[in-house]
Amino acid sequence: MANFIDTNINQTVLMDINYLDQLGTNNFDYYLYSLLNKPNFLDDFLGRYKNSAVGRKAYPPELLLRIIFCAYYRGITSSRVIASLCETDLKFMALAVGTKPHFTTIAKFVSKNTKAIQALFHRVLLVCDESDLIGKEHFAIDGCKLPTDASKEWSGTHSELKKKSEKMRARAKRIVAKHLDADSSKNDESGHHKKEKQTIDTLLRNADKIDKFLNDNEKRVGKSRSKKEVQSNITDNESCKMTTSKGTIQGMTCVTAADDKHQIIIEAQAYGMGQEQATLKPMVEKIKNHFDGDVFASGCVLTADTGYCSEANLEFLHSEKITAVIPDNNFRLRDPIYSESESFAKHKEHRQATRKDNKKTRKIFGIDKFAIDFEKKEAVCPNGKTMILTSDHFDTPNGPHLRFRGYLKDCRDCPLNKQCMKNDVKDQGRQISVLIEKQRKTTHLDKMRKVIDSEDGKRLYSKRMHTIEPVFGNICSNKRLDKLTLRGEKKVTAQWQLYCIVHNVEKLWKNAA
Repeated sequence: MANFIDTNINQTVLMDINYLDQLGTNNFDYYLYSLLNKPNFLDDFLGRYKNSAVGRKAYPPELLLRIIFCAYYRGITSSRVIASLCETDLKFMALAVGTKPHFTTIAKFVSKNTKAIQALFHRVLLVCDESDLIGKEHFAIDGCKLPTDASKEWSGTHSELKKKSEKMRARAKRIVAKHLDADSSKNDESGHHKKEKQTIDTLLRNADKIDKFLNDNEKRVGKSRSKKEVQSNITDNESCKMTTSKGTIQGMTCVTAADDKHQIIIEAQAYGMGQEQATLKPMVEKIKNHFDGDVFASGCVLTADTGYCSEANLEFLHSEKITAVIPDNNFRLRDPIYSESESFAKHKEHRQATRKDNKKTRKIFGIDKFAIDFEKKEAVCPNGKTMILTSDHFDTPNGPHLRFRGYLKDCRDCPLNKQCMKNDVKDQGRQISVLIEKQRKTTHLDKMRKVIDSEDGKRLYSKRMHTIEPVFGNICSNKRLDKLTLRGEKKVTAQWQLYCIVHNVEKLWKNAA
């Protein structure tokens, strides 16, 4: 007969363990523990505590940071789950030294220490610099759009939100009118009427919420030159409704800069805007603040993708004497390697066909299909119709342009309008703007085109991909961050910087421990 070891799991045991032994030695948890225990490393967190004479003892910042960082390292952002792990997981019990912080304590620690977290990010960055993990030869900037704890259903311009409030009140009135018309003396206490009364209360409460928001908040204006109104959001008015390749989200753009030597993150900020052009200047200024002296003065190259390319950004970089490679939208089309590649064309078609935002664009006639007479200031469209001159000196950074517009009746009845108009003809015909070549000005965009089309420019820009993209791959894929759980730019930036600290500490552990 076989004789087995006792496998009864329903028994109580007294375990003789040492918390430090549970962390191990050569792993992320132990390195994080030793890093956070450095003298004066967390002094920026101590200013909030005023309980030296009165009040209960507080959880030390290093304890809370240990469990938060180790949870983020494992892809856990929920404060409730982190609090539960401190009671059930031996590794987290060791990190928490046997204490059981409440989930509200963990959540408030992240949301209330935004400035201290920013200072901690800087301190960890200095440790990376002292460990020779930052090459300071090539920095890359890019953004990652992530949803936050905000509802996109509560987004809209002020006029759209006002209309939504009026619809809610109108629906509540219709339900009330239906009750008045019906004989409700016998059915007032029925479940159906109780449910409709709850619906009325909810509609009126939400309408009051919208009206209060409209009274307390100004219209949000975009960062573009047109200064148009952008959608506000009642749940988080600092977030932005953004269309991505994975669908429409309500969130923020987490703009990040990394060094190419070991992909150390040198700056990270969250911005409540979908367009990234306006984020380049503040990012460059924040990068300079992290290092002694001008880090770009020694020839450090800055690269970014086409989303950051604009005349204003390139002019700023030129004034700061920063060597940068930021291509325009058409740089691939000028490169024979891509423009003549069948696989590139197929991939582009496949990506366009599988976009979740359903954004479809027509291929329309270019300017080369129009006959322009600069002396007579006349234009003829591909269908042979004369166009209206709307401006003979429309000034742009490139120089003055001639602007033409097709007659509405010609464009509406034109057999080529599907090939000529991006959208169906409604209020006006096709418009074109043609540069007067004799008066062309050399812009910073023209200079950047020459740089990106050169062999050196292509070589420098090719480093961007393997500098910044692995950072997002590590945080969003390996660390499983698919949503930021806070609201407001400051709090979301703090949470994003905590994840970036985890990334940098992991690099320190693997390369400098």
